[in-house]
Amino acid sequence: MHPLSGPAVTVASTGQDAQADLDAADGLQDTYLKPLRIFDATIREIANVHPYAKMALSVLSCTAKIILAQTDRDAAVLTLLEKLCEVYRFVTQNEKLSQIESMSAILGKVSQQTRECAHFIKNYSETKNFWKRLGKNIVSETTDTIQKYSDVFDRLMQNFRDQVTHDVAIHVHDIAIHIHRTEEMLDLIGMTYADGAGLDTRKQCLQGTRTEILSEIAEWVKSTGDNVPRVLWLSGTAGKGKSAIAHTIAKWFEDAGGLGSCYSFDRQREADRRHEKIFSTIARDLADRDPGMRRALADAVQAASSLKKTADIVQQWQKLLIEPLKKSSGSTGEPIVIIIDALDESGGVETRKDLRILAGKHQNPGVPTIKDLPGNFRFIVTSRALDDINGEFQGVQHIRQMSMDEIPTAVAERDIHAYVSKELEGQGFEDRKISAFAKKADGLFEWARLACGYIKVRHMGLSPMDCYNQVVSHNPAERSKLLYGMYDLILTNIMPRDTSTHSEKSRSTALARFRSVMGQILGTAEPLPLASLNAMRRHFPTQEDNFDAELVVKSMGSLLSGTTNPDSPIRPLHASFHDFLTDKQSSGEFFIDLSKAQHDLAFASLRVMEHGLRFNICDLKSSYLPNSKDLKLQEQVKKCIPPHLSYSSRCWTSHMRTTVFDEELAKEVKSFFDHERLFFWLESLAMINALSSAVVALPLIPNHSEFKDISSTAMDVQRFIQIFGGMILHSTPHLYVSAIPFLPANSPLSRLFSARFPNTLRVAFGRDMNWPAVQTVLRGHTSSVTSVSFSPDGTRIATGSWDNTVRLWDAVTGQPVGEPLRGHT
Repeated sequence: MHPLSGPAVTVASTGQDAQADLDAADGLQDTYLKPLRIFDATIREIANVHPYAKMALSVLSCTAKIILAQTDRDAAVLTLLEKLCEVYRFVTQNEKLSQIESMSAILGKVSQQTRECAHFIKNYSETKNFWKRLGKNIVSETTDTIQKYSDVFDRLMQNFRDQVTHDVAIHVHDIAIHIHRTEEMLDLIGMTYADGAGLDTRKQCLQGTRTEILSEIAEWVKSTGDNVPRVLWLSGTAGKGKSAIAHTIAKWFEDAGGLGSCYSFDRQREADRRHEKIFSTIARDLADRDPGMRRALADAVQAASSLKKTADIVQQWQKLLIEPLKKSSGSTGEPIVIIIDALDESGGVETRKDLRILAGKHQNPGVPTIKDLPGNFRFIVTSRALDDINGEFQGVQHIRQMSMDEIPTAVAERDIHAYVSKELEGQGFEDRKISAFAKKADGLFEWARLACGYIKVRHMGLSPMDCYNQVVSHNPAERSKLLYGMYDLILTNIMPRDTSTHSEKSRSTALARFRSVMGQILGTAEPLPLASLNAMRRHFPTQEDNFDAELVVKSMGSLLSGTTNPDSPIRPLHASFHDFLTDKQSSGEFFIDLSKAQHDLAFASLRVMEHGLRFNICDLKSSYLPNSKDLKLQEQVKKCIPPHLSYSSRCWTSHMRTTVFDEELAKEVKSFFDHERLFFWLESLAMINALSSAVVALPLIPNHSEFKDISSTAMDVQRFIQIFGGMILHSTPHLYVSAIPFLPANSPLSRLFSARFPNTLRVAFGRDMNWPAVQTVLRGHTSSVTSVSFSPDGTRIATGSWDNTVRLWDAVTGQPVGEPLRGHT
């Protein structure tokens, strides 16, 4: 079957003959649809094909329908349709269908390239007349682009014939698309994006494992109909492999061009406040893959630039996701997958409350729900079945629930058998040994991973079989403690027990150092690289702790990430390791007392600031230049404020809050508040854009009698930031030039520090004696304000007015946060 009968239609068919050809082609729509119908019928009948191959075929089918739906029917589009018909006929040949599973990678490339064609046709149709008006040779440029697409498809089909999997996909964009994309991306510069939260291919399932659940999820994604749930919640206990499934699905759909976004939470990255960046990041990801969404999102933030930085999840959901999607092309039938991994690690119960949007539950009835998204959108959420998540997600009509605990034992055992066989390949284990190992894992992939790592590492005096016997004979009392038992076994091997006096002394030293380093790693508010850990350790209060952390972490590669790269943050590979070490009953001698770690980190942070902070730390040359105009400022900040100093400046008060009182620590705090480095601290916070956090942080200093002398100073610092914070953030040198000179005469800061900055201006007369009642003026309402409230953490102010808006404000700078909330009458 040929896609066109009669005269061949090519891009070169221009002039008088071209329109006649096109008129004839318009009557041949069925010619193009027929191969697609055959294709659709064929893939529905393929039963035992790999789920990825079936999913790629489905995406290919959806994308082809998008192309056929285009109203533009000029020669360029028909030439592409002709090539696509050839692709469909090729794939649906019987001998090719038998190769689909083994050639799934090529199939994914075909799917991706078809999607590129869809975007090209759509943008070509929209921009063709524009470029003609500019006098560009659109026919010539389009001919070149179509030919490149055609060449790519030819090479992909040849690779399919030759059974090779070279990566030959070429992303082709005509000049019009490129220029418009550049303008739109400029509009999105500065929009909040969570770095490091995306797809991690290292977490994928081993090929050939988890096929049933992966296939079931892929089938759900591509299912259609009004009653299909939009959200799939995959729950299960720690170590079951939820994240592996999530990232495998994400990789499949990325390869086929159907991934909207993959967003991962991480307990060790809570300080990154990823929960405040979730929907702005997802919106950016969607904008990267779809020109219509990119234009709509650029328009949204251009009209309200405050949306770029808003931490308000409700505004992000409504203004950055739902509304731009409605304004873009909307539902095209092509499945768009958004994955949110490890929701249970997004923070505490209070933090997760805002994410009830996914369940369609929110206090504001005017907020759109997930059902307002186009019908082809699918959300996959993974988490442990915590009480609050369970309460929000269970029984909701648009949420489909799946549990890892419901996977049949035989299926889990089979998959772990395949994984272990691959990991222990070449170690000399016969199949019955592997089977016993898989049975011992009891469905916990994390346990299997740790056990394989333990067996593969060479231990003095032990063969791999000796290690295997230790693993399979280990018999914890409860099934839930199986993973903890593996942690205990690995740590015991790292620090083996011995009855000799000398060895016991060495082991005692090793244990003390392990507790010290792991306490530091688990106790930090955000993961730090090895160099930063060591920089802080040099300031720990006891001499015994002033050793190189590498002495501990270099032996723990199976339990920690970041141990091989000095610039990578070090964190537990799995959240359950944190739980094990902080559970005294389970961890025994490996127990980590986080209260001691918090004390050491608070002490070290104060000492780091004592040695690292200084006047004009980033060597700013002039007070006449706003921070935003200094093009080299960020480079200077990175150079002059190293990670451990930035961390100490931001997090010392949080460590103070969680430690018990100590006289030595009290002396350090007093020294900090009695020294001009108090202002150097504020300067460094302004440089790293964290000044607002100080207002929240200062009240966290424990309410103890020994701290009474500094409490008034701390309150004074709060007032200082609230009144002068906006100015300091605008141009940081004005901390000294303009803020300090105008301190009220009776303020503790003035009495303590005015004489220490003798080269600043002096107020001759009219100086305030006390802080004014008005700290800042909030400007924006156009009618009477009837209600005002501070948020519980003191960072935000909410106001209600007869102008029918509720507005949010930054309590430090007085600047509006996001757009006014409208709807009241």
